[in-house]
Amino acid sequence: ELTHSVSAGLDYAAVGPEHAYLQNMGRVEYTYATDDDALAAFKELAWCEGIIPALESSHAMAYVSKIAGSLPKDSLIIANLSGRGDKDVEQASKYLL
Repeated sequence: ELTHSVSAGLDYAAVGPEHAYLQNMGRVEYTYATDDDALAAFKELAWCEGIIPALESSHAMAYVSKIAGSLPKDSLIIANLSGRGDKDVEQASKYLL
């Protein structure tokens, strides 16, 4: 089955053996964010913080937003923003404007 993501970097459905091993050991949990969720996170981070995240990172930020309210108030959330979002502005504008 073909995959699709607003982010070209996430358009490849594959997993490395390290990730499969870590999941089998119960050390990691994998989930997803929809394109709409990622684009909303892209827009929110750019608007509220002045940070233009890469679309790949926007997927992570969308998940952080999703779970943040269910965590204890003293929880610490660490999310990595990799890449440069300026390369994704044209792609994002197709969906956001």
